[in-house]
Amino acid sequence: MKKLFKSKNLIINVVLLGVTMTLLVISMMAWYVSNTIVTASGISASTDDGLFTLQLERGEYNKTNSTWTWTPTTSLSISNMQPDDAFYFRFRIESRDAGRLNVRLSNITSTIQDDLLSLADDNKSVLIGGAKYFELDSNNKVIINNKLLYSYANNEFSLGEYLVQDTFKYFDYGLGTATFGYDDQVIHCPNYSTATVLSDITANYTVTEAGTYYGYFALEFNDELSLVTYTHLDGVSKADSNLYQAQALAIKQISVETVL
Repeated sequence: MKKLFKSKNLIINVVLLGVTMTLLVISMMAWYVSNTIVTASGISASTDDGLFTLQLERGEYNKTNSTWTWTPTTSLSISNMQPDDAFYFRFRIESRDAGRLNVRLSNITSTIQDDLLSLADDNKSVLIGGAKYFELDSNNKVIINNKLLYSYANNEFSLGEYLVQDTFKYFDYGLGTATFGYDDQVIHCPNYSTATVLSDITANYTVTEAGTYYGYFALEFNDELSLVTYTHLDGVSKADSNLYQAQALAIKQISVETVL
């Protein structure tokens, strides 16, 4: 069972953020998306050639009746997760004809959640959610295993070498129908064995005729990738996910390409 705070598999138990990131779209070639619209009803876009349009949707799984609910979203941002939590998305793709398209996820960033991370009144103790986890050294840094976790200057923290984006995996479920035939355990993904550590990702889709298609994918905060063994303030060396506890992940750029 996952435990809160000082356990092996620690990360605060909250939820997927809804509207914290603006999705940008690049226009390097004529067929890249140039008319992305972000409104309260979600993100929609179309290629310049008009062959494909898409909308980003987020999935929520109901374990009671084993059903999914898909809702248009304006965000691809994740915060305050526990190891092995997975977050599901899909592109609803409208095609005017048969063809191929690539959807690329890029500009992946890790940021500090300012509402969680703070400095105690002693100007030395680093607090996460009000609890003491680390101490600043004489250079106002937190060094873990000879790598920088946080630095503190001008009354704010900045990240070092431990980035939550390096602990995420990307699972590509490919094209499907409106009915998603999986539960919320990524182990059942048909491409589970070839899941990749999150970096710039390109999903390749082929449609055979005009119609509506769905490109599914999941992002998992991976337990194994998030575990770091280090000496805690009590002098005990143990592995947990605390180093990523006050971070958020954002994918800030999505581009759509018609493959000619």
